[in-house]
Amino acid sequence: METTRFAPVGAGVAAALLLFAGAAAAEMYAVHVRRIDKDLYKTDEGVYIQTKYCYEYTYGDDAVHKYEPYGYDNKLIFDSGTTCDVVKVFK
Repeated sequence: METTRFAPVGAGVAAALLLFAGAAAAEMYAVHVRRIDKDLYKTDEGVYIQTKYCYEYTYGDDAVHKYEPYGYDNKLIFDSGTTCDVVKVFK
C-alpha cells in the first residue's frame, strides 16, 4: 500500500486564502447618499443605511457601500475618504 504525503499549508497561506474568500463575497455598490439624521443616510433609490459613530455630514455625495450579507464588516466609504461602519440597511 502506498502512502501519500501532503505538504503542510503554512498559517500565512491559510489566512490569506480565508481573507480572499471573505473579500470575494463582499459586494460594492456606488450610491448617492445624503444624511437624514445622526448615523442615518438615505440613497436616491430610497434605501436607508444606518451607521455607527459616523460623523460625515453629507447633503448629497457619492459613496461606495461595501456590503456582505450576514457579514460584520459592512462599510460606507465616502468620496472624502471617510469610512463608516454600517449597522443595518433597510427600505
